[in-house]
Amino acid sequence: MLSLQVKQQYIHDLVDWIEANLTDDLNIESITAKSGYSRWHMQRMFKEITGQTLASYTRKRRLTIAAMALRLTRLSLIDIAVRFGFENQQNFTRVFKSHFMITPGVFRRIPELHFRGFHGRISTEHGSGVAQLITRDELHLCGEVAEWECAFGEFVPQQANIVAEHARRFVNFAGQHSSRGWLGFQYGPGQSGAEQQQISLYQALESHHQDKLTTHAVGWTAPAGLYATIHWQGTPEQINPFIAEMYYNHLPELGVARREGKDLLRLEMQQSSSEWLTGMFSIPVTRVD
Repeated sequence: MLSLQVKQQYIHDLVDWIEANLTDDLNIESITAKSGYSRWHMQRMFKEITGQTLASYTRKRRLTIAAMALRLTRLSLIDIAVRFGFENQQNFTRVFKSHFMITPGVFRRIPELHFRGFHGRISTEHGSGVAQLITRDELHLCGEVAEWECAFGEFVPQQANIVAEHARRFVNFAGQHSSRGWLGFQYGPGQSGAEQQQISLYQALESHHQDKLTTHAVGWTAPAGLYATIHWQGTPEQINPFIAEMYYNHLPELGVARREGKDLLRLEMQQSSSEWLTGMFSIPVTRVD
């Protein structure tokens, strides 16, 4: 009989594979072939460790990623439907509306990003802390902006090193001038292709440190309002995966929608280095019924 630890590692590895293949022809048969176990045994073990069925997990994850594709790309509804394994646009619209209570077209157009129905990646490991809602005053910052595009789905697994390198350089610089620094993130559809998404990374200090910055620095304001916040620490390469965890796990639990603004990672410089970051994530949100 397999030990609990062995089962957890097996499910962890299987979930890794599922997450990497959400846009492929993914079904119970293909997952069974990958697992090395019988269909019955594999599904039984998955339910035992995760508390949900394999079919339900893959369906909810596909719908969640499809919802993000609606907001972060200019892909057509039929292209998104095909990409995430739906027979046609009509079937996609029907299943999407049944799960999220609105059609894909409405979900794409509404100003706020709603998280009701979002489903995060399963983890068999110890999770991070608990996100909280706080009301914050206006924050005046000044810094530089790095912008680039990547194919949808590449931000977490393939762009982590780019963000990490920017973070390292920023910590080495900011630590000489201030006890705090901010990394700000914005995401949206790219312009070079329908499946491209744009990443904007702001690297900033408080405005009164403007004289320490280059002539390319720009001022910007993080408006007052409600924010979902969580204390975080980790390596620079772990920034992108944690952003995904915030969106797919923490924000759905809070019953909020993301409003306009930047995601902010406030770094505590005295506790941070180029290889280890300590600070607080804040995401602008609004309460929803």
